[in-house]
Amino acid sequence: MRWTLLILAIAGASWAVGQNSQIPSSAQAGTAIRMEVEGLVDNADRIVQGRISGRRTLRDQAGRVVTDYEMQVERTFLGQPDVQRTIRIPGGVTADGRGLVLPGMPEIRVGEEVVLFLNGEGMQMPTGMAQGKYRVLSDGQGTQRVMSRTGSLELMGASGASCGGVTAMDYSEFSGRVQARVTERLALEAYGQESNR
Repeated sequence: MRWTLLILAIAGASWAVGQNSQIPSSAQAGTAIRMEVEGLVDNADRIVQGRISGRRTLRDQAGRVVTDYEMQVERTFLGQPDVQRTIRIPGGVTADGRGLVLPGMPEIRVGEEVVLFLNGEGMQMPTGMAQGKYRVLSDGQGTQRVMSRTGSLELMGASGASCGGVTAMDYSEFSGRVQARVTERLALEAYGQESNR
């Protein structure tokens, strides 16, 4: 339910994609609140890192077009740890060329290693839309970096709107910030539960 409201409020619309039809360029745009790493952590239900090993677009029991991504999980920052996880995200294009394009969603490819900030059970939404996906990249010397591409996603911040772009940082800095915020968040949640007893 939360993801449906988020899509309608932020994107405003979605476009049905027919076989051999052209997707309007505006279908590739969306609007979201700009979030730093800490904001993504604060608003995520789960945060997982792993390699995408498979992808399948289908219609779910309610008739909605969804894409299932199979992930070989390497690290769970927040949520139930798993070795393998299926991540179901709304939208996608089926083998017959029909489907649903949701503005501002991240592009997730088979074979890439990613960190995903996710919301929801069953059907999941990337937190902050395209901002909720960081790709993990390694150079020949084993140095790791993360990169987030928000493409044409328009990000709203205190200084107004700006078109999305690329955010890159050292993996150790990124993972340190994520883990520190997760630890802080869990401690605050535990304190709140104790206070309510």
